[in-house]
Parts: sequence; structure tokens; C-alpha cells
Amino acid sequence: MAKPDRLVLVDGTWLIFRAYFALPSNLVTSTGLHTNALLGFQNMFKKLFSGRRPTAGAVVFDAPGPTHREVKFAAYKAERPPMAADLREQMPWVDTLVTAHGFPIVRLPGWEADDVIGTLAREGAEAGLDVVIVAGDKDFAQLVDDRVRMFDPMRDVTFDAVLVGKKWGVRPDQVVDLLALMGDAIDGIPGVAGIGQKGATTLLEKYGSVDGIYAKLDELPARQRANLEEHRATAYLSRELATIDRHAPLSVHVGDLTIPPPNPPALEALFRELEFHSMLADGGASATVVPVSAEPFVYQGGVVAIAAAFGASVGGARSIDALYVCEAAGTVHKATVAELAPLLSDPAARKVTHEVKALWKALHAVGVPLVGCDDTMLASFLVDPTRCIPHRLDQVAREYLQEPLAGDAPPEARADLTCRLWPVLSERLGDLEDHYRTVELPLARVLGEMELAGIGVDAPDLGRMGVEFTGRKEALEARIHALAGHPFNIGSPAQLGTVLFEELKLPVIKKTKTGWSTDAEVLEALAPKHEIAQLLLEQRMLSKLISTYTEVLQRAVDPTTGRIHATFQQTVGVSGRLISTDPDLQRTPVRTPEGKRIRHAFVAPPGHRILSADWSQVELRVMAHQCGDPGLIEAFQTNMDVHRRTASQLFHVAFDDVTPAQRNVGKTINFATIYGQGATALAQILGIPRKEAQAHIAAFFETYAGVRTWLDTTIAQATERGYVTTLLGRRRQLPELSSQSPMERQAGERIAANTPIQGSAADLCKLAMLEIQRQLVGKRARMLLQVHDELVFEVPDDEVAEVTQLVRTAMEHPWPLSVPLVVNIGVGGTWGEAH
Repeated sequence: MAKPDRLVLVDGTWLIFRAYFALPSNLVTSTGLHTNALLGFQNMFKKLFSGRRPTAGAVVFDAPGPTHREVKFAAYKAERPPMAADLREQMPWVDTLVTAHGFPIVRLPGWEADDVIGTLAREGAEAGLDVVIVAGDKDFAQLVDDRVRMFDPMRDVTFDAVLVGKKWGVRPDQVVDLLALMGDAIDGIPGVAGIGQKGATTLLEKYGSVDGIYAKLDELPARQRANLEEHRATAYLSRELATIDRHAPLSVHVGDLTIPPPNPPALEALFRELEFHSMLADGGASATVVPVSAEPFVYQGGVVAIAAAFGASVGGARSIDALYVCEAAGTVHKATVAELAPLLSDPAARKVTHEVKALWKALHAVGVPLVGCDDTMLASFLVDPTRCIPHRLDQVAREYLQEPLAGDAPPEARADLTCRLWPVLSERLGDLEDHYRTVELPLARVLGEMELAGIGVDAPDLGRMGVEFTGRKEALEARIHALAGHPFNIGSPAQLGTVLFEELKLPVIKKTKTGWSTDAEVLEALAPKHEIAQLLLEQRMLSKLISTYTEVLQRAVDPTTGRIHATFQQTVGVSGRLISTDPDLQRTPVRTPEGKRIRHAFVAPPGHRILSADWSQVELRVMAHQCGDPGLIEAFQTNMDVHRRTASQLFHVAFDDVTPAQRNVGKTINFATIYGQGATALAQILGIPRKEAQAHIAAFFETYAGVRTWLDTTIAQATERGYVTTLLGRRRQLPELSSQSPMERQAGERIAANTPIQGSAADLCKLAMLEIQRQLVGKRARMLLQVHDELVFEVPDDEVAEVTQLVRTAMEHPWPLSVPLVVNIGVGGTWGEAH
């Protein structure tokens, strides 16, 4: 096994409690075992590691019994309610579940999971590993540095030092001082009475630490000075309680935390015991053996299920070795493409497959049209987008037929199951069938055409960039070593800190519990003082570009076409948004000059141009239409700066007198409304007291009363119906709204508020894409990419003016709205120039 470069540490105690409240408590097996926490934990765990599975890491739990903090301070976490009985009965199974996934489990009696994670994170960083802490507790922010990041899966946010500063208003090494002052009611950390987050951050910004504050008490106002003096002991106790110990006496260490490959049979056996029918592991599953008839297939006039035995992929499409067809369950025939060509191209012959886009592309590549074919994958997505993600056939078969199917099952089994699935799913589509037939099904072909087209890439330029970036990186490293006077591991925070602060005697900007911080913020502060700091910043930037972009994109170039043929996932984004994978072109960098160069490597062929069309504030405009608020509608109809208008109303200043800072508050609140964020979240984002954030929200809804009315009505209707819909009627079920857990209900309300906005924006984009593709028939221009709110095209020089107009018209008028949609269009020889 290759040496790991990443250590993943999961706060299992936090995760299991979040899982417990994420699903209703009425999930019980036939034996009476409650499983809501276990199922939620499995869902979260699967999502966490569905991409890159780590090779080193652990799941860490609190050990039973009192901890050293409780021994020192009896009120620590004393107010937390005892564990619910139905959760307690599931806890022994959690270890079984984690072990089945192959992850080591670590507990240390007398110590919290925080201390165990802090100790292992320190060891990992000192070993030169990138450490990811999976947790949502702000206490872990104190561990963040240039090697350690905190990933909050509930918010899908990875916190580095910059984001820690934005969310909590302090540097990571100041988090314990922040908690020492403001306390933490959840953990029973008292803090200093009368000091909240804003007051604490203000003091820390000026004095740096609790020690710094108490050293300068005489500079503070009399009342604040007296308050801090009175609570000096409490402040230092609170800091001690909040400090994660990074030297816990562990018997296991980073080298022991190897994660083996997954063991599907073990997981399947456990899932069967827990009755998780929709999650049976692929590797151990087996479909019922379906014999292949020796007789040639004769169409009887029913629905024919088709499954392909695919071969190699070339130019964005896979070859077909054979087709398997099933008109009656249990009877499958094998045929060649040539034998089935008349059936495939006959619109009167009813056909169904799973993932019609893949079959359409393969047939199109050999000149055989596929007409009138339904798709069980798209039907499953519309019936319930939140189940079976990403709606592979094995997942859907387990969910709706309760039958196991291996992901690599033979095509005859896939044909048989597709044949049996279609009647079940087509019936469940109900009133969604119109959306299925007019939007999602035809869009699959549009996406197939985009995938076949690919986008032109200047591979030699990517290669030159890679060579140039690598050369510059190596030159920087040589210069860094020369300035240090000797070679050292630049990626090791400990070795780098020794060079900077002991050998070169540079000033220590901030410290962590394990020593000096060498993160980007520190290096930026040191850059004016010594050349080595600026060189280190440049070296890190180039290393990121090389590993994440130039190398990945070069590998993605198809050798036969010289183009990148990304895949557009239609059934992954629950909101309905399309997702680009293999590679992910939706995250190409645009901020640094070197990053922008990446987009310039996406090029138009001779005689063509790249055209980029991007919507402006589409989700806010959808919200204005949905709620019908006169103020919002007027702002968009008159092309007014809506963020400035909101700020003007919030701060009671003239529109032209709004400051940039006030406009930023207005912008943040406008978008917070879309995502259903409350006062607590808004306060954290803006770095203001919760009371002030609540006042801003109240003022927003007073200004835009129509938004408040619409949100209340939408949430009430969703609670009554159990789902919300987009403008086009696409549905998302929300069982969270009927949960007994207040936290779960609040999450459901946020989804209920956001889905009709973000989901409707996704629907509008799909409508625009369908109309544009219809308008492009007979032209040489091609639609290549969909990236968030942007569409990218390759257009012959002589069609640029015409295509610009038709794209603008289609994107400005995909659906009758009460506010205009604004589209920004750029044209250039490369994607970078056009964007």
C-alpha cells in the first residue's frame, strides 16, 4: 500500500448525535431495534467517503465515564440531557458499522474525543500529512493550521485559517481565548459574564490573547476593567476547559491508523441484519440468474427493456459489444446492434433503459438513432431525488424491488430488472410525467451531445504550464533551501517553523499548541520582512495548481479527439442542478493570474470562437417572482442594484450614500434569505452579535414583507403536503418537517425555503438549454458546458452574431417571469477570454 499523504479523523460522537436527529425515530427493524441513528450515520459516512477513500484515519468516540475536565470542573457539560434510550440501544452497533467500513476506532478513558483527535492531528501534521478533521464543533477550529483543516459535513464547508477568521472573527490560535471570554453554554464553559462574541473578538483583535488583555487592563473602560478583574479566575478556567490537549497518552499512533480497502461482504451482511435494504453493498450482491434465450428476439408490441454490454470508451462514448433485451420479465434475448436497429429507431416501439444518455451516445457513435426510449434512472430521480443517489440501477432495484444487484451485474440481469422496474416507476411518476417527458428526458440527449462534443484543449499548453509551474516550484524550493542554509522538508510545519523562527530569527506572528504557525496568514505577514516568506507562498500556490489542475486536466484529454469529454450528472444534485465530473470543470480556477491561465487552455478550433453566457443573480430574481414582493420586483424591473437597495433600507440611508461595507451586509442578507439562514448563522457570517443579526433580518422582512409571507406560506404548505415544488412542478419530499426533533424540522424548513428557488433556477437553465439546442439545429455551433449559471459554446466565426442573439433570447425568456433575467455574454478565442 502506498504511503498515505492524508489523515482523516472523524469525530464519531458528534456524527452519531447529528445522525440521530437527522432521521425520524420510528425507524425500527422487525426485531424492534431502533435504527434511525445507525441509518443516518451510514448515510453520512457513505457521503463523506464516496469520492476519495482515505488510506489513513480513524473514527474517534468519547469514552464512557468522567473526563479530566469534569473532574476539574463539575459543571462542565453537566446541563446536557442524558442520552435517549433509543439512541443508547444503537450505540453498540455503531462500532460494528464503523469496523465493517474498515476504519480504526479510538477511545481513551478519561479523555474526550477532542483530545484524541487533537493528539492524532498533531502527530499527522508532524509526519508531513494533510489532516482533515470531520466535525462541526467550533472547538476544533483551534487545531486548524497550514496542515490541518476542519470539514463540517452538515454545512459542506472546509475550514482553513481564513474561513475560521471569517466565521468566528479570530485566528485559529485565538479560538480558546475567544471561548475563555464568551464561554460556551452547550459545554458549560462559563466565560466572562457580560462578554459576547463581538466584545470578545474586539478585545482579541486589539490585545491578541487573554494574557494580553489582562496585561493591559488599565487601558480598558472602568466597568469593563472591573468585570474582567472580577472574573479573571473564571476566564483562565474557561480557557483551560476549552483547550484541546494535543498530548493525550494514546497507545495508538498515526502509523497504526491504516484503513484497508472496503469489505463489501461484511457491509452487506450487516445491512441485511439492520434491514437497510436500499444499501446492500455492491460487492456481495448478486442478482437472480436470468437465462439468455437462444431464440432470436421478436418484438411483441410491449415495452422492451434494453441493457448494453459496453466496451471501451472513445471520444466520450463507449462501444457496444452486444445488446440484451427483455419484453417479459424472466426472458432475455441477446442481439447485435444491427439486428435491433429497426426497433431502436422506431418511435412507435416502446423501449426503456437505465441511463438513456449512455445508450444514446453509444448508438449515435455508430450511426444508429435511438428514438422513443424511456429511462428508469431519470424516473427514479423525479419520483424522489433524495433516495438512491446517484440512482444507479443497483440502488434503484434495491429500493423499489427489494432485490440485490451488483454494480457490475451481467447485462441480462440488468435488462430483466429494468423491465420489472419500469412499471413501478412509471406509475409513481404520476403528475410528474409531463416534466419527465418535456424536460428531463429530452435534456438527457442534449447532455449526451455536449459530452460527445467535449471542449477543445490546448494540451501542449497545459503541458508547458505544468513544466513551467514545476520548474518554478523547484527553483523556488532551491532558493528557499539556500536562504535557510540547508535542505529541509518544506511541507513539514515543524521543520519550517524551526527554519523561520529559530534559525532566521523571524518574529513569531502566532502560535499553535504544537508550536509556531506557518499558515498563509503568517507567511503574508512575514513577506515584507524576509524574502523566504514570499517564496513559500508562491511555492504553495504552484504546488496546488500542479496537483489539482494541470496534471488532472492533461490526463482527462481524450487521445483520439484532443478534447476533454466531461460527464454531466443529471441525477446527483438533489436541487436539480447539473454536476460536472471526470473531470469537474465547474471548479476551474479564476482568481490568480496563474489560475486564470488554466481557463485559457480551453480553446476554440481555427475559425471558431468560445461564447460564454452567464445569468446575473438568477436565484434572487426567481425569489422575487415567487414571492411577488413589489420592492424586489421594482428593483429588478428598473435594473437597480438590489444589494444596495436592501442596504439602503436596512441602514436608513440614501441609496447613493450606501457604503461598500453596508452593501456587503445587504448582499449577505439577500442571499441568506435564499438559503434559509437564521440569526445565528448570519451573525457568524457577518461577525456581529446575534441580536444585531436578528434586527437586520427583522428589518429585511419589514422592507420586503412579500418575502416573509411567501416563506411562511411555502413552509406551511410543505409541512401539510410533505414536499415542495419548483416552478415547473418538480417535487422534493421533506420528511424532516414531520420530525419530532426541532433541529430536524428547522433543517427541513430551510430546505423548503431554498428548493423552490434553487430548484426553479435549475429548471430554467434546463429549459434554456433545450430551446437553444432546438435553435442550433442546422448550425455548426455547439453547446459544450454548463457551469453553475453559465453556458459555454463553440461557435464558427460567421455564426457568432446569430448565436449570441438566440442564446440571449433563450436565456432571458425560458419561462414567463415577473422580473427580467439578465444575461452577460462574452466571446473569445479561449474560455478565459470569453469569461
